[in-house]
Amino acid sequence: MSESKRPTRIAPKDGGDARSAAGSLLGARLGSLTELWRSGRKTVGRPGGGGRLTGREIEDAGAALLALQRGLTGNRALAGSGYMEAEDLLGAYLLYYWPVSYMQVSLALAERPFSPSRVLDLGSGPGPASSAIIDASLPAGSRLDALALVDSSTKALDLAEAIAARGPRPPARIEKARIDLESEAELPDGPFDLIVAAHCLNELWRGDAERLRSRLSLVRRAAGRLAPGGRILLLEPALLATCRDLIALRDGLVSESWRVLGPCPGSYACPAFAAGPGRSCHAESPWQAPEPVASLAKAAGLDRDSVKFAYFFLSPDAKPEEDRSRNRRVVSEPMLNKAGRLRYVLCGEGRLETISARADDAEASAKGFMSLRRGDLLRPLGLESRGGGGYGLLPDSELGLLSPAPEAAP
Repeated sequence: MSESKRPTRIAPKDGGDARSAAGSLLGARLGSLTELWRSGRKTVGRPGGGGRLTGREIEDAGAALLALQRGLTGNRALAGSGYMEAEDLLGAYLLYYWPVSYMQVSLALAERPFSPSRVLDLGSGPGPASSAIIDASLPAGSRLDALALVDSSTKALDLAEAIAARGPRPPARIEKARIDLESEAELPDGPFDLIVAAHCLNELWRGDAERLRSRLSLVRRAAGRLAPGGRILLLEPALLATCRDLIALRDGLVSESWRVLGPCPGSYACPAFAAGPGRSCHAESPWQAPEPVASLAKAAGLDRDSVKFAYFFLSPDAKPEEDRSRNRRVVSEPMLNKAGRLRYVLCGEGRLETISARADDAEASAKGFMSLRRGDLLRPLGLESRGGGGYGLLPDSELGLLSPAPEAAP
């Protein structure tokens, strides 16, 4: 089978296809990011206006971005190397990967809304995750009581503090802790309502055969800082290796009775991980990248028309869960086979299934089938069994769209 182009979105008859736009406040932060980047440059030159870079600035930052991208997602030589102490690489991160990471965390929070008062940001870098939490999760007029930033880079911590303090709702208290997370150093005192580790764990104990055990130990130690009812958000790049390592960590915690609050429909071993070394699972949303992200992506030859990442919301609290046994998550793009049937892969109850309909089926289209997207949460009813874990739509079938996957705001 080959993947089709994304079909035209048609809303279900009940109008339940409305998708929330995540990261809508990013634009208000881009000017500050550019200003901070310029203030750290040794040769500033003639600055552009607001968040827009001059041609020379794009050329300089684009070259640093390409080196950073190759070192983080190519040969991965920079991962865990202390690259944020290098001014040019930290600057490229600030202008490009900071907005991308901000959008990823914003999308995860739109999927699982949560309003914390105290946040611990592990491996914070210059703070995109905590900034997204401040902007996306807090009610209007409120602010964090406390934000604790942990990283091994002093420069990154100083930037994270400056960015948080410049934001529209600066936390009441900001604490910085320069800690090597591979050590046994004590983490900041809690309790915290939310602990986030975004693009952090994959850089720790990299290449170590015992990396999973070490990362599990760190997450358990962090969980000791949680307030009752608190949760942990783990988020990583959508590379095969980083996704699979994160899923393996998730499965390890599930085996210890941790609950997976999202995006999975239940706390079971991941069936994608069990399907073989070439399988993983990730979230994805189309994105119209703003400036300076779009210009830098073009300069570095990078594809930036979507936001891809892997994430899990987890809780060490083993209290009984709500019944999610009939829920199914769409975990693929639409695929069109030679027989003219459009198919999606679903995850639920610890197994992968498929749901399909003819691409020209007007009834399926009216039910919203053609507009399903990776990440949509369903509770389908009345499906036709087609064998081999496959199901089809009948005239009286219901998709039961519980929550549409959020979209990245332009």
